[in-house]
Amino acid sequence: MLTKKEIEDRTETNETEVATEQQATEQQAAAEEEEEEEETKYVFMGTTVTQEFKKRYNAKVLNAHYTFEKYIQYKDIQNTLEALNIDREKFWYLLLFVSDYIYGSCLEGIKVKETSRALVEKFMQQLGKNIGNSGCILSFIKPMTLTLKLQEKHRSIEIDDPISLAYIYLVYEAGKDYFSNDKPTRFDTQGIDRKGKDTEYKTILVAMFYHLLKSFFKLLPKTNTSKSAKAYSTVSLNKTLLISRLVYLTRLSTDKRYTGVDEKKGKLCPNFIKDQIKSYKDYEILRANKFYK
Repeated sequence: MLTKKEIEDRTETNETEVATEQQATEQQAAAEEEEEEEETKYVFMGTTVTQEFKKRYNAKVLNAHYTFEKYIQYKDIQNTLEALNIDREKFWYLLLFVSDYIYGSCLEGIKVKETSRALVEKFMQQLGKNIGNSGCILSFIKPMTLTLKLQEKHRSIEIDDPISLAYIYLVYEAGKDYFSNDKPTRFDTQGIDRKGKDTEYKTILVAMFYHLLKSFFKLLPKTNTSKSAKAYSTVSLNKTLLISRLVYLTRLSTDKRYTGVDEKKGKLCPNFIKDQIKSYKDYEILRANKFYK
């Protein structure tokens, strides 16, 4: 039979091993986060977003399916915010806005088509990437054919010659500055896509939630994480894991793996959210937000 002292020693050893494993996982995730360079996709400048949010907040019509009490009681989230020196009450309002914004875009926003400018630019980018030089001869990196269908005459024109397509690309490059304008033009209008699906998939909401909050964290001043890590040795400083836990808090998903722990496999999964949204890295949400312009 073990003595009381031996039981205490073994318990302390097990707790140390678990803490060490968690700390190693957190350090690895934090390192990956530092290396990750992501484009800030959502910036709201020169709009009435703030005023509209105030109106919706005061009218109590925000799309937020969680409470302030649940937010405050989620200790892992609160401890991380404190360790990162983020005002928890101010962050609450940001969380409300982000939730409301993604609902206004993904679930209630009207599906729109890409602008004429965006479509032409995408086409020309692909064309430019695929034209190469082999000595003095223009060639395709991969086979490519441009097809123009004339429905009324039931025929089409096809161009698969590298020189002809290179000519189109060079003409575009030479003349595109003529159409550039700081103000929206008829080339930037978006028509309604009547064939588009009514709402986006739930994973799209999670992806947009992730990118919006990631954009916010990029605006914060750098903090001394090594100092914070000593003060909060059992607290995650991983912003990706923080966002993942916020997904669970806000009920964008009820999958408990968003909390950072895979209970079925008995292991930590701080990057679970990245695995879920990686397929939508370049996905473009073509919807007019119902609440915010």
